[in-house]
Amino acid sequence: MTHERLRTMRAESTGSVAESTIRGVLTGRGYVELGVQELLGTDPPTQQTAMFHDFTKRPRPARLFVAQYPIGLSIYGLPLFTDFWVQGASGFPNGLAIEVKWQQSQGSVDEKFPYLALNILQCYPCSALVIADGGGQRLGALHWLRGQVAGNLLAVFSLAEFLAWANRNL
Repeated sequence: MTHERLRTMRAESTGSVAESTIRGVLTGRGYVELGVQELLGTDPPTQQTAMFHDFTKRPRPARLFVAQYPIGLSIYGLPLFTDFWVQGASGFPNGLAIEVKWQQSQGSVDEKFPYLALNILQCYPCSALVIADGGGQRLGALHWLRGQVAGNLLAVFSLAEFLAWANRNL
């Protein structure tokens, strides 16, 4: 296995650990995770008889979240997914998108900040938070991203800052 592939696998692993942390925060605050198909009602139909009801279908919880939610079309007109979409949070009637960008060592995540910010500002139908952490961003990249906070882009947090915010607001 090449050095570059090992580095990519390590980045994906640390990124998924950060996303797992966000998932834990949301479930800890009482949100229920649903799959995209379950939320959008696109599960394959279940066969029922007149005698039996489908007890496997659960009612939709008031406070829920979905990972990799199709939020709309990007600035390029292509399908756009947010890392997490939260519904039922007080003060966010259209939902809340959460983007997680973890960069532990030098790489390209911070080069994607302008694309992320433009999509949030121009395409997201709801408010959004960005969690950018890991310490590997180029000097000035995080400062630039925080400078884009306006409109739908509510805040750019470190993981610790998000934890504190979630304890107060979710």
